Amino acid sequence: MKNLIIFFIISLAAIACSSKDGQVESDDMTALFNGNSFDGWTIRGGGATYEIKDGAIVGINGPEHNTFLSTWDLYSDFVLEFDVKLNDPMNSGVQIRSKARWETVDEKEIERVYGPQVEIEQSPGESGYVYGERAGGWMTPKEQLVQHSYFKNDDWNHYKIVADGPRIQTWINGTQVSDLTDEEIYKDHKEGFIGLQVHRIDADPGTRSVAWKNIRIRELNTDGKAWKSLFNGENLDGWTVKVTGYDLGENPGEIFRVENGVMKTSYEAFDSFDKRFGHIFYKDSYSHYKFRLEYRFYGEQCPGGPDWALRNSGIMAHGQTPESMTKDQNFPNSIEMQILGGDPPAKRTSGNLCTPGTDVIYEGELRKKHCTSSTSKTYPWDEWVQIEVHVNGSGEIVHFINGNEVIRYTSPQLDDGTLLESGTISIQAESHGGEFRNIEIMEL
Repeated sequence: MKNLIIFFIISLAAIACSSKDGQVESDDMTALFNGNSFDGWTIRGGGATYEIKDGAIVGINGPEHNTFLSTWDLYSDFVLEFDVKLNDPMNSGVQIRSKARWETVDEKEIERVYGPQVEIEQSPGESGYVYGERAGGWMTPKEQLVQHSYFKNDDWNHYKIVADGPRIQTWINGTQVSDLTDEEIYKDHKEGFIGLQVHRIDADPGTRSVAWKNIRIRELNTDGKAWKSLFNGENLDGWTVKVTGYDLGENPGEIFRVENGVMKTSYEAFDSFDKRFGHIFYKDSYSHYKFRLEYRFYGEQCPGGPDWALRNSGIMAHGQTPESMTKDQNFPNSIEMQILGGDPPAKRTSGNLCTPGTDVIYEGELRKKHCTSSTSKTYPWDEWVQIEVHVNGSGEIVHFINGNEVIRYTSPQLDDGTLLESGTISIQAESHGGEFRNIEIMEL
């Protein structure tokens, strides 16, 4: 009898975990939206606006072009679920595995989003089918674009999207709408951000809106790979400081410190910078990985700091060990993902490439220039920005800012041509105060 009861309980649990569409569900999904802020999201494209109301994201139509509220984080294979409501007759969609590029339209530079999009529109319509936004038009074959009424007008609708390799499946309110395999577009869209679209519409700005809530994701095919935090938010355990002119481990004036759960660089203890270039090294070396953190700048530059170091920091990859640096060495031999804070509209890109003691192959040629600008836009210096870098040993390295690829290159090497297969990771201090949080790595 005891075994029978246990079997009955397990059976009930299995039934409870089964969804209407026959897919097995679980509660191990991660929220992409916390209901309170736009942390981890960025706006791309036109003039629509987004606000938070009653725990939901509300996109409101504006002038100009299609607009997207996009995740900083990039996703490959996943199950994505959300609830959506069209408050007015309009067109919308959710981008998956998408990218962005800068284009000049009407003598103005705008950020264009491109990639697969799952359609959202009123019934009868084509909700749930897959469209290639600026990527060839409808991915769903024409003969399958049959209008339906699974989408409930003037009510919340539950979407489920499964992206698994080149196959994309969609459900609306428990009914499967699309099952698509597109090998060709998958070649360029194996990974990308998720974006909430407000489509351009011929209506007065501010008169149409769409809302999303309960946005959750579960990643697939991770093969045990997961993001690991390198910073505990409490102290500098696991990290080693090296400041120019000081012995290894010395941290003069607490240039590197922890306050309010973030890692900070600060020169407030000094009247003059005096070339106190600093780096804080994580204890391990890495070869193939993804690394990301969020940064922002604060305060004023330390007197005597060089002009170019204003709101300037960097992430050093494939670096030498701090023990191998000389006492008066300014920078470790490394590949630098330079981060800069700007004052829009003045142009100052971030996520640039710098090469202290190193070279790379950029656009097919050996790059001897010390710094190479990325294609990023200018980000306000006092706002949180995410930088992510994908490092593949001595192969390709790619930089992303807020989920947007901004530069790529290959063959990191020392100035003597020795390829760099692995090395340390460090964070830089160059006379201006910076803050860093959510410092994470995923080994590949």
